Formats: sequence, structure tokens, C-alpha cells
Amino acid sequence: MVFAVLPLFITAGLGAPALAVGLVEGIADGSSAVVKLWSGWYSDRIGWRKRLAVGGYATTVVGLGTLVAVTAWPQVIFARAVAWMGRGLRQPIRSAMLAGSVGKTDLGKAFGFHEALDTAGALIGPGIALLVLAVGGTFRTVFWVALIPGVLCVLLFAAITRDPRHAAPPAVSLRVPMPALFWRLMAPVAVFGTGSFATAFFTLRSAQMVQPELGREAAIAAAVGFYLAHNAVGAVVSFPSGWLADRIGKATVLSAAYAIFALACVVGMAGHGWLALAVLAVLVGAQSPVVNSVESSLTSSIVEEGRLGTAFGILNAINGVGDLASSMVAGALWTFVDPAATFGVGAGLCLAAAILLRLRIGT
Repeated sequence: MVFAVLPLFITAGLGAPALAVGLVEGIADGSSAVVKLWSGWYSDRIGWRKRLAVGGYATTVVGLGTLVAVTAWPQVIFARAVAWMGRGLRQPIRSAMLAGSVGKTDLGKAFGFHEALDTAGALIGPGIALLVLAVGGTFRTVFWVALIPGVLCVLLFAAITRDPRHAAPPAVSLRVPMPALFWRLMAPVAVFGTGSFATAFFTLRSAQMVQPELGREAAIAAAVGFYLAHNAVGAVVSFPSGWLADRIGKATVLSAAYAIFALACVVGMAGHGWLALAVLAVLVGAQSPVVNSVESSLTSSIVEEGRLGTAFGILNAINGVGDLASSMVAGALWTFVDPAATFGVGAGLCLAAAILLRLRIGT
């Protein structure tokens, strides 16, 4: 709910430029990256990592909850950063718990199924946000309503999840290197992370693509509809792509997802009207959950279970630093050059990442 309207709240609600969206997204991702690196490493050394993950979920709810009191866009930076520090705390632990719950041959399906459910939630949330706005609610109304599933999430994760690891394993020294294949994977991950700016910029662009036909207010509603549609696509493709990755090769599916993001940037750069908006929703929706799930399952297949927290911490930290760079560069290009420059740079870097992944990892 929150992320469907946040870029519109910053620009249309608070009157900030697109550069502010890049700063908000980038600083949040940067702060999250630092926490992810520590959280993943630390979780491999403690027997109570689930409680730490519950604290991460609660921190995210608190951070996003403060948006109801925001009066100027710099305050959004604080709220978003706190929320994403909570995400950084929980994400490596949750991924390690999931990877430890299934066999190696089912990792693609497991992470694909997780991503499908996560994206289904991101489908329902924008639908509720669109309904709230349609009946006369404000952005702040959406933020208030979003607290309900946020609190439920904390309670459910605390009550019903089970950590497959019952005690802390013997600590592995940091002097013991991670597998060489893991580092070969991190190179294209870093390149893609630098090019794959936040979905918020696609949301902003979607409003521009139809505003000449609809007018400002209807274009904002269409942008929320775009967010809804791309998550619907993601919910549909997540599990099948994970199943496919287990069968034809995780690197093959991941490189295809990287290339699809590059194609989405091309459509965002040149497209106008409803047809282009529909194509954009399909492309953006088809790549995001696939990237998340297949990067995670590929990492899990390379690294032994006792170091999964550290591996996911490194993976998520690299992605976070890339998101910091990409969002800030995207916002600057959008504000000081034009939106086409944002999408052009993104397309080039993500296509390069797809090629690099095939060269370094193969299938």
C-alpha cells in the first residue's frame, strides 16, 4: 500500500522534485545495505536469529507508520530509512531460514513460491490503496490503513514460523573465503543493482505516459493501477520461474530477467499511451520477483548452510549499495537531464549485467 503511493505522495502531495524520490529511495537502500551485512553475519553466530528477524519486521512497521505525521519531504527520508533498516535486519535471516527448510533441488521453487506470496501481498495492497483514493481518501489515509497488515505480519511471523536451525552452528572465521563461484555471481549482481533503479521511477513515468489523454488526477490513479498490474504479473510468474530455474539452470533464468529489465527501460524511455503502459507493466512485473527469488536460490545452491546468513548479508548489501547508487543517479538524471536519460542508463547497465552473468556463471 505504502510503496504504491509513496513516489506520488512525495511529488504530488509534498511538491518535491523527482530528485527527492531518488534521495529517499537511495538513502533507505544504503542504510539497509549496512544493516543487512551485519545482520547476515551475526545471524550465523547466534541461536536466536528468529527473534532478531521479528524485531526487523517491527522496525519496518514503526518506520512506515511515521509517514502519517510527515509534513515535508526530507522527513520521508527518516521514515523510509528506519523502515528499510528493519528490512535489512530481517531479510538475510528470513532467506537463510527458508533455504534451510528445503532441499537443494527445490530452492528455485521455494524462493519462487515465497516471492509469489510476497508479490500477491503487493498486489492486494495497491488495490486497497487505489480503492481508498477512489472513494476520496488521501495519501495519509492509505498510510493509516497500511498499519493493519503491518502489525499482523509481525504477529504472524513471531507466532507461526519455525527456524529449521535449533542452535547456533560453530562460527566460521571470516578468514575462510566464500566459494569462488559466489564472488563470480556477485559481479553481475553489482552491475545489475547499479542499473536497476527503484520501481518508483516506473510509477512516475507511467503517470506521464497517459497524462496527455487523462489529465493529472486520472493519471495519478492510472499510476497506482500500473503498480497494481505489475505486481499481478509478478505474482503469476514467480513460482513458474522458480520451477523453471531448478530445471534449466538458475543463471539462465536470472540473465533473462536482467535483460527484461533492460527492455522495460527501453519501453519507459520511448513509450506513450495505454498500450505502452500495459507492456511496461508486464515487463516490470515479469522481472522483479524473478530477480529476487533466483538470486537467492542461486546463492543458496552455492554456499553451505552454516554460512547462508553471511552470504545473504553480502548479497543484499551489494544490492542495497547498487540501489543507493542507481536511485540517486536516476533521480539526478530525471531532474537535471530528462526521464529518457534515466531509462537509457538503466537499460545499458542491466543488459551488460545479463551478458556478464552468462559469461561468468554459464547456466
